[in-house]
Amino acid sequence: MRYLFVARYIIKFGGTSVGNIDRIQHAAGIVAELTNSGHEIAVVVSAMAGMTNQLVAYANALSTEYTPEHDVVTTSGEQITAGLMALALQKRGLSAQSFLAWQIAIETDANHGNAKIINIPSEQLETCFSRGIIPVVAGFQGLNQNNRITTLGRGGSDTTAVALASAVNADSCYIYTDVEGVYTADPRIVPNAQKIDVISYPEMLALAMHGAKVLHARCVELGMLRKVDLHVLSSFVLATGTHISTTESTGGINGIVHSLNEVHICLTGTADQLQHVQNTLNSANIFIDMATQRAPETLHFTINKADIEHAKSIFAELKSTLSFDILAIDPNIVKISIVGAGINHDLTIEALVHKVLAAQQINVHLASRSDIKLSLVIAHDQMTKAMGILHDALITNDQNQPLNREN
Repeated sequence: MRYLFVARYIIKFGGTSVGNIDRIQHAAGIVAELTNSGHEIAVVVSAMAGMTNQLVAYANALSTEYTPEHDVVTTSGEQITAGLMALALQKRGLSAQSFLAWQIAIETDANHGNAKIINIPSEQLETCFSRGIIPVVAGFQGLNQNNRITTLGRGGSDTTAVALASAVNADSCYIYTDVEGVYTADPRIVPNAQKIDVISYPEMLALAMHGAKVLHARCVELGMLRKVDLHVLSSFVLATGTHISTTESTGGINGIVHSLNEVHICLTGTADQLQHVQNTLNSANIFIDMATQRAPETLHFTINKADIEHAKSIFAELKSTLSFDILAIDPNIVKISIVGAGINHDLTIEALVHKVLAAQQINVHLASRSDIKLSLVIAHDQMTKAMGILHDALITNDQNQPLNREN
């Protein structure tokens, strides 16, 4: 039977949504309902929950140095899920076929473990659509120019879905996960966090880059660039989820996110010495996220925890020729970022943040701001209290108010 197709959707299921056979069958029911309504559907799947961690452990047991073979191992989880999903759809009487990255020719660069998608030819998927076949694509993986398997980084199946949506000009891309959408804070830390119905791409990108786990940051970046209509919603709860919109923001605080991936470093020395240290770190591809020189001879900054041993080796080498001192290397911190369009133009926001934190004797070690976010570094053991206080002050008690308020 031929349908008059209403729309074309890319549907992606995360690891929890396909965590066992029952959940795969439940996800297949969502696909079947959309297909039977007359829509063209392509499915992208992650590995079953916990499987990628196990595969990483297997590879690391043999080699802790990341190699192309690690990508071969870790992509096998998505292959299993793709085959199982295709079987579940076939069991429902639907025509479905699984595809790995090399079968679609998802071309990436050669950066194993964190590759970027360069191109996705649409021919294979278009052939499936024309024949009434539901393609089930293994996410998280690609193929470089040497025909070697690559991976897109943890959470990369989101990026696969958005890239496919762009390649086939899909009407929308739906990311199904275990939460009902994007929240104003992590509900596990802030119980009264609220689901965001609509958010702009720049604001979502800021949330994703600074701690929100619901979407892969590169997926958001690609969706914004390609103007993909993107939705995040739950596989388990019937709700509208969150729409990531290509329209401009209407203002207001969108969310408060946290990251435990940073280390706070404090160095002292002459201004020229400190600038040389900073330049050397940058040349070594160690990204300095937040930096401030409180006095000409003291530099405070943060780097990623993954780079700390590399940074220490650079400090040791530089100290043979420079006389700077390391005052502190503190990993027990959290970076909290408050996201909202135009936040840089409303000085009352930062004043209120410092006021409510000071009232609870929460010391801010570092602060930085941009047009769309205000970031703070505080002690890790004060994270829960600070997140709750800031959420109450900026969101719960002032929901949907514009940033240019005068209070």
